[in-house]
Amino acid sequence: MDHLYELPPRSASMPSPGTVFPPGFFQPLLSPAPIQGYPPRKMSGRRDSEMVLSEGPITPPESPSPEDLNMSHPYHPQAQNQPLSQQLHQQQQPLEVVMEDMSQPVQVEYPVTPVSQAPENPDAMDEDSTTQNEQNLSIVRQPVRSLSQENLDLPRTNTVKLTDFEVRGTLGTGTFGRVLLVRLRNAPTRQDSANYFAMKILSKKEIVRLRQVEHVAAERYILSRIRHPFIVDLYATFQDQENVYMLLSYVPGGELFTHLRRAQRFTPDVTRFYLATIVLALRYLHSFNIVYRDLKPENLLLDSRGYLRLTDFGFAKLVDDRTWTLCGTPEYLAPEIIRSEGHGKAADWWACGILCYEMLVGFPPFFAENAFDIYKKILEGRIWWPRDMDPLSRELIKALLHPDLSKRLGNMNGGPQDVLDHPWFRGVDWGALERREIKAPIIPHTSSSDDTRHFARLELPPRSDIPGLFPIDERPSLRPLQRYEHIHYDYSLYAQAQAIPV
Repeated sequence: MDHLYELPPRSASMPSPGTVFPPGFFQPLLSPAPIQGYPPRKMSGRRDSEMVLSEGPITPPESPSPEDLNMSHPYHPQAQNQPLSQQLHQQQQPLEVVMEDMSQPVQVEYPVTPVSQAPENPDAMDEDSTTQNEQNLSIVRQPVRSLSQENLDLPRTNTVKLTDFEVRGTLGTGTFGRVLLVRLRNAPTRQDSANYFAMKILSKKEIVRLRQVEHVAAERYILSRIRHPFIVDLYATFQDQENVYMLLSYVPGGELFTHLRRAQRFTPDVTRFYLATIVLALRYLHSFNIVYRDLKPENLLLDSRGYLRLTDFGFAKLVDDRTWTLCGTPEYLAPEIIRSEGHGKAADWWACGILCYEMLVGFPPFFAENAFDIYKKILEGRIWWPRDMDPLSRELIKALLHPDLSKRLGNMNGGPQDVLDHPWFRGVDWGALERREIKAPIIPHTSSSDDTRHFARLELPPRSDIPGLFPIDERPSLRPLQRYEHIHYDYSLYAQAQAIPV
């Protein structure tokens, strides 16, 4: 059975196997004793990464009352007396960016099909439509806040353009794009983290070929209107004839997946800290009826203080009731997604339970060598429980992985508050956590603002793939055609690519 524990990386941005971390470095905080009754696991290797482990308690001894919790942090719906733009100015100075090649402001309206207008015939449904299911009708919850009424936090001035950024490195690659580390060219020479950003580059050709135009538009629409300490910030978007560019905050600590694989598994206290930040981020997103749909360790980045930042909103969507798109990572898909019964916010809480199990055990509860076998195990619902897992952790995971949507923790009448009130989180000061007043268990070590040691060492893309990042006089000349070389023109793809809103 050893082959079952050779976990393949789920993300294309994962670094290649590298050196082994010094033995005993994570003792006693991050390396519990081997799981009793389970054979040794062969975890995929990762590049060495230095970090500092903080000492002392993970959470304060007391939790706030429900009344204090509702008004204690600035991101609660009832506590926001200022617009998001003013709150962003209080946290950090926003970057003034021009929307290149855009003469008029463009707002991408992301429609959500009302339940009353859903088609009665399931065969006639579009890929992401919403309809009623008489056998499994869920409660249509009105959002606490309307995303369309939030301020658009993408400044439109003539101060900075796409060519004002210089490429410093590659942070990761994906299916139809890559993420680069960029620096503001005219910024002071001193090492200042405010001058470094992550530039997400999406190929228009691949976006159209993989039919991801709607998802890219949704990602830009959502990220431009939300601000939360545990969600990555979007500062601006650009485009050229080849790509769509998204300027995001640079989170230097790397992916949680890398740290988890190196530590093999986390203690309950460390897991509680990270899971609590994710719960607060999901509560914020769900207040807008935003379903994230891609929760996994690869999409969780550690900032310089050791706090998690949720990234990659390519599958996020505004959903009033349910949606039918099959998307996400196979190990983290909820049963209702696999059965095509329609899914909503409950799918995020299922993924939260999968993540909790993986952090405590070291691998997800359902995994196999191919996606079909993974789906089969998810529908069967049989979970192996380590002997040394405490009953309260098992109870929390079972509640989050309940197959019945009406009984799944986080999706019942109490909503996300039921998760916060679970006994497993007893002792967590939610207000202090969201204000980032608690010392994180893992503090990534970086020597400079452009230190990329926690990411994969990848080559820079050729300039011809990212022409918009270089001034016209520095752009590569056209490659001469070879003799008898076939030339193919596809005007339909070009027209669809130009329709991508940025």
